[in-house]
Amino acid sequence: MRYWAVIVAAGDGTRLGQKMRKAAVELAGKPLAARSAEVVTSHPDCIGGVLVVHSDDVEVAQQWLDSIAERDFDFEIVTGGASRRESVRRGVDVLGSRAEPGDLVAIHDGARPLLNRKDLDRVLEVASESGAALLAEAVTDTLHRGNDNASWDGFVDRDHLWKAQTPQIFGYSQLIDALKSEAGGRTDEVEGMVATGQPVQFVQAKYPNLKITTPADLQLAELLYESRQA
Repeated sequence: MRYWAVIVAAGDGTRLGQKMRKAAVELAGKPLAARSAEVVTSHPDCIGGVLVVHSDDVEVAQQWLDSIAERDFDFEIVTGGASRRESVRRGVDVLGSRAEPGDLVAIHDGARPLLNRKDLDRVLEVASESGAALLAEAVTDTLHRGNDNASWDGFVDRDHLWKAQTPQIFGYSQLIDALKSEAGGRTDEVEGMVATGQPVQFVQAKYPNLKITTPADLQLAELLYESRQA
């Protein structure tokens, strides 16, 4: 099993309330982008990494990667696009002729620095067997639907509902086909993969893997990181 890691960290992160872009905000002394890249490339079967960043972060991104423990492969750095889909496409395009048809590609959010290695192992295993898998969390809360005035408008059946996380791991060849497909205005590579005929398997996350979006998320991530180190 070989896989390439594509870390998408090209957003501006305005909701985080920082004077810098989210990718540069530090968690325990390292930028979020570096923490996220570090964990998704921690598996011995990872053979290469691509970090997708904002155009203003291209130069400093190398410093972020230099903070990661030494590895047997180099990271490529590429500028992201106007949308997540475009950023993913640019990251995958960098793989070019280096990737083999049977390789896997693990797409990971640069704002998810707490991915647990055991969860990474599990989703990699499922993806290698099925061709496509993503880490996710089954919805357990009671869901209510609101109208345009934010008034109660009914219940939503939570059966079969999942909250998607990353990494999302796909076979390289079919991922290329999925990213090329623009039919139906697809904006998500999971939907694109299914459109190619490839089922995508959910893998239940067993450890916290929150996406850092708000200041409260960052505070919680710091506490979780410290507890793991302890």
